[in-house]
Amino acid sequence: MRIPFLILAALALPLAACGGSDDASVADAEVEETGQPGVLGQLGQLQRATEQLQEAAEQTPADPVNFRVLRDQLPEALDGFERTNAEGASQSAMGFSISEATATYTGAESDAGTPEVTLKIADYGALPSLALMGMAWTMADVDRETSTGYEKTVQMAGHRGYRTYDTESRRGEFSLSVAQRFLVQVTGSNVDDAQIEDALRAVNVDALAAMRDEGRQAAAE
Repeated sequence: MRIPFLILAALALPLAACGGSDDASVADAEVEETGQPGVLGQLGQLQRATEQLQEAAEQTPADPVNFRVLRDQLPEALDGFERTNAEGASQSAMGFSISEATATYTGAESDAGTPEVTLKIADYGALPSLALMGMAWTMADVDRETSTGYEKTVQMAGHRGYRTYDTESRRGEFSLSVAQRFLVQVTGSNVDDAQIEDALRAVNVDALAAMRDEGRQAAAE
């Protein structure tokens, strides 16, 4: 059974959106909401997606960087939070390797509970770019609000992102896809939305973008 070309191109939309730009620093960049594009905007995304799909097909897989390198991009502390745990690992499955580093930060306990933020960086360089398609926010724009929170896709310094927050539970997430291989994810509980964003800005995302070709055979030649 042949899959129509337009469906394949549509599935490739995250490739067009996940690429990063080295022209702006995440630490200083504005967070731009993607919203829901109109018909012309969707056609433009489709064209860019097909171009990115071709580029990705020509790009060789990359061996993930050591998890210790990823861990070095995580801050030693956050404003008002102490780092209480840091760990990392490299895992292999079905012939592919993935590196991950995670750090947990804890704030002062209050009547509302103990504030906690978790930062994670993962390198999927050995997997095809389409591996990121398992995350729905890389496949389509999201713009949703409720009486207590929101869920939306964003752009930040050229990187595709996703964020959600609920004011009632005071829980949220801010994730960023970097250079078609790294995932930066911040989750928080008993925290304000702004604290989650501040935690993301504290990650050295620009250093990750600079490592887009690390471990790639073509880059080593």
